[in-house]
Amino acid sequence: MSYPQTTPEKAPRSARPVWLLPVIMTVVTGVIGMVLVAGQGLYWMIAVIAVVDALGVFTIVRSARINARIHEARAQEIQT
Repeated sequence: MSYPQTTPEKAPRSARPVWLLPVIMTVVTGVIGMVLVAGQGLYWMIAVIAVVDALGVFTIVRSARINARIHEARAQEIQT
């Protein structure tokens, strides 16, 4: 039995964006950290965690968009 070759053009595309799972994990770990810190009474640390998480999410989404742009440019380059 032979298996068809899957090329990048024929590869099935996921319905969710590439950056979604890393963003979810970042937010979840941030919320867990905030709860643990609030339990100790360090409320100023919640703001620090929120800022760091926001920067992390921004970086993840920005990186995914840049990678998608590069991938699209390479695909167009190959077609021409």
